[in-house]
Amino acid sequence: MRRVSFLIAGAALLILSAAFVDGPQANDKKKGIFQGGFGGGAFGGQQTPLNLLYRDDVKKELEVTDEQLAKVPAEVMVAISKVLTESQFKRFKQIQLQQKGNNAFKDADVQKALKLTADQKATVTGALEDYAKEAAELKGFTQEAQEKRAKLRTETRDKIVASFSASQKTAWREMIGEEFTFQQQGFGGFGGFGKGKNKKDAPKKDR
Repeated sequence: MRRVSFLIAGAALLILSAAFVDGPQANDKKKGIFQGGFGGGAFGGQQTPLNLLYRDDVKKELEVTDEQLAKVPAEVMVAISKVLTESQFKRFKQIQLQQKGNNAFKDADVQKALKLTADQKATVTGALEDYAKEAAELKGFTQEAQEKRAKLRTETRDKIVASFSASQKTAWREMIGEEFTFQQQGFGGFGGFGKGKNKKDAPKKDR
């Protein structure tokens, strides 16, 4: 049973990473998260039960409803919680929120945990809409465009957090935990952009 849960959780990590790797600038698509040829997933990677389920052709064959798919994320998190220790799962949820970027602020569970008011929710919606409009005007992936997008994301986050009370700001900091820098990975793995800070990754030199 533990091995099954581990496999489910491993597949879940791929789905969650692919879904949030672009943070707030990502646009949700109705297409399957992964599209690949026979026996292959995104970028020719290994197919897993979860990304197979999200394929358009498979969903059509199984007649999977949107209501059924909406239940998948919660069930995935349950599976992961059974594999990780309590402290590992807590940190995993923090990293997941960080990976979502500013989109985390529109998550219903996040808004409930922070006890956002109607006005604060409106601020979140307005700030994210403004970001989407301004980001859409930035064409290409040049260094300049990337830097402008990063600045927009920071300004959007600051605008939203500024609407929080002192207790809400404290709660938010606890929810996201210490900043995690995703390591850039090649095909076959997913990660954010930037250098990792995990010191274990770099072997120590002999002195």
